[in-house]
Amino acid sequence: MKPTRFLIVALVLMGLVATASAATQAGTVIENQAFGNYEDANGNTMPQVESLIVQTTVSQVAGVSLGGNLANPVSAMDSTLYAVTLANSGNYEDTFTIGATGLANDGGTYDFFVYHDANASGTIDELEGDTEITSSGLVAFTGSYDLLIKVVDMTSGGGNPGEEHVVTLTATSVFDVDSTATITLTTTVQAATVTGVTTIVGDATPAPGESITYESCFTNSGSETAYNGVFVSTMPGNTTLDLTSVSIDGGSAVTIVSTALAPIPADLPYHYNTATDVLTLELGDLISTPGSNEICVQFSAILDDPLAAGVAIDFPAGSPEFTYENFGGDPYPGTVPTEDPGTFPAGGVEVDQAYGVTLADAGVNAPYTYIGDPGDTLIFDFTVTNDGNGLDNFDFSETTDYVTWVYYLDSDQNGILSAGEKTAGAITVTGDLTSGQVVYYIAIGTIPVGTGDTLTDATTIIATSQGAAAEAVPSVVTGSDTNGTTCTAPVLTLVKSVLPAGNQPPGTELTYTIIVANSGTGVATTVVVSDAIPTNTTYVAESMTVDATADGDAVDDISPATDDHAFKAASSVLYDFDTIPAVTAGDDTDMHTLTFKVTID
Repeated sequence: MKPTRFLIVALVLMGLVATASAATQAGTVIENQAFGNYEDANGNTMPQVESLIVQTTVSQVAGVSLGGNLANPVSAMDSTLYAVTLANSGNYEDTFTIGATGLANDGGTYDFFVYHDANASGTIDELEGDTEITSSGLVAFTGSYDLLIKVVDMTSGGGNPGEEHVVTLTATSVFDVDSTATITLTTTVQAATVTGVTTIVGDATPAPGESITYESCFTNSGSETAYNGVFVSTMPGNTTLDLTSVSIDGGSAVTIVSTALAPIPADLPYHYNTATDVLTLELGDLISTPGSNEICVQFSAILDDPLAAGVAIDFPAGSPEFTYENFGGDPYPGTVPTEDPGTFPAGGVEVDQAYGVTLADAGVNAPYTYIGDPGDTLIFDFTVTNDGNGLDNFDFSETTDYVTWVYYLDSDQNGILSAGEKTAGAITVTGDLTSGQVVYYIAIGTIPVGTGDTLTDATTIIATSQGAAAEAVPSVVTGSDTNGTTCTAPVLTLVKSVLPAGNQPPGTELTYTIIVANSGTGVATTVVVSDAIPTNTTYVAESMTVDATADGDAVDDISPATDDHAFKAASSVLYDFDTIPAVTAGDDTDMHTLTFKVTID
């Protein structure tokens, strides 16, 4: 009996092994028949007996698998691709519906697409039959179906580094909707994150014609390289680029191609458009590795001249800017650096006040080379122009040898001191003048009484900026103009002689001769020559002559007759002349010969 038992057990184990193998294809007919072998009581073999053949047809069961969960990175604004194989683990051919849902764990906007990878290339190639699908079509028993799932970052400007988007992919048997397989596809964003700041290097209060230096630094603190970085800046209003000032990361100045056109490849990497005042620098890739993830651009803008004080110097909106791309060439939103509050003045950079003044002849009374007698007044009309770029006031002063000056406003600009202008009073300052304003003034000069003949005066009239003085500008800011004066004063001389000369006895008639002359360059006026009749002599009546012409002794002969210049006083003779002109070459009308006679007692 033991061998028989062994056989039966062996058959059962064989059946168990078969049951544990892969699922039998649906429709397979399973049949078997029982056999009986036995002996009689004497041990004789009896004929084998058989049972009926029993048949079972295998029915269909569904099964599907998609493999394990997957995870990929994606560049901001770009896409990533997952290759997934759908396996029919059922026991017959089947069709599967494909579904997907997505969830952004950290914000952002994403999209996803499911493709059939018809040629199992791992890439989407529509020419090879790769199309979007929602169903697998018929998949053979033990067959597979290749899928490609594309996940796209649709976030404006790109998702932030580390953001996750999870797509849940589901395959469901059409034969048995309860048979499904699910996996998750986790996509993590890799992005460049560039920030920037612009500082002012050095003086933040430039004057017209001076330059202001900027440095814009950009840092990539993201998780991916910022590709193809380009620095673009329109110069601040009222400035132009100093072409020699552009440097990168503290290096030597780069060579700038300057044209009136937009840059072309031949102009790059460094170009300045003179028509639009736009500087363009190709800077290349900016990696995200700490310590190597910063780049700085320094450049100087030269202020226009002239330019009013207080004018705001600022970049136009959106400038400067650092533009860059992801690995696939998609542009990020440009980075506009913030203005460093430590170097940008509160309220913005303003043009500093520059000081300048011009004092010049007004021209009405030109030429301004004066000749005058002591006590004469001179008139010098001039203008003062505020050459600075802001409001200023100017003090009047002068350097002079002897002429004294007083200043008035020439309100009607005619070079004549009117009664109203004189009544308004003398001034010592211009008052506030706006930038570029021109105002007219009159200076009245006086030659002091007693100034010597032919003495010259060089007067420099000066206007000095009060604003520059208040700000302690290193050099005094003045405007000046010089005029010259020559004094024409008379120089009277008397030469007296007597004839006969030498010792003479009583009774001798003496003739005194007096030569009066003006040797100066100015006219002598109201000239009176007097000579006392000497003691111990007697005047000879009617003996006076002027230039060899007899002149009577009577007082009333003096006036109104203009040719009567002599008269006899009690004990003197007198000669008077309204004027004696100055000496001129070849002319003796500037001198007179006077005579009178006495007798020695």
